[in-house]
Amino acid sequence: FEEINDQAGLAATYGNIGEIHRAQGNYREALRWYERSMKISEEIGDKAGLAATDNNIGLIHYAQGNYQEALKWYEMSMKIFEEINDQAGLAATYGNIGSIHHVQGNYQEALKWYERSSKICKKIGDQPGLAATYNNIGLIHKAQGNYEEALRWYAKSVEIFREIGSWHSVAVLLRNIGLLYKETSQKDKARQCLKESLKLYLQLNLHTEVKEAKDLLDSL
Repeated sequence: FEEINDQAGLAATYGNIGEIHRAQGNYREALRWYERSMKISEEIGDKAGLAATDNNIGLIHYAQGNYQEALKWYEMSMKIFEEINDQAGLAATYGNIGSIHHVQGNYQEALKWYERSSKICKKIGDQPGLAATYNNIGLIHKAQGNYEEALRWYAKSVEIFREIGSWHSVAVLLRNIGLLYKETSQKDKARQCLKESLKLYLQLNLHTEVKEAKDLLDSL
């Protein structure tokens, strides 16, 4: 891309390198590559690329616990996605803003953003995004002690993840549902969910999760 002076290709590649470093937890290096990507996107007027990079920078600050800084970048990303009417980008960014309010205990505000995200996910057919958002809504209700409501949202999330074959997500959710049943002294239901979770973890060959699921079952 550098040889043929493909600026759009370079911006995308720099962003991808940044993604690799972010996934590895090398946040300083990731930011360096995102900033290079962002500079090119600004120069060539690639608004979609710029919004995606802003969002990724927000994710780094979120991972580091710099929530106000993360919110600043998410809001910058959101404004651009709104401007170019990128519905998928908006759904993701709304969800990320919800996550900040969620982790800070601002549950009503978080729910508002999750609901906005889920509405778009439904409209554009983003099933993984919808399932993840339903799970987040369930987590909020659990944190508030609304266990029946939490279970209702978890069930909706599990149903979608089953439909799309996202078995790791199904296993994680079944574990969470099992824990919720355990906390509410519904041991038979807890055992049923944890056994199904364990079965999936075994099929996926996830040794750490298998051990944890077995320990949870033994504790019932």
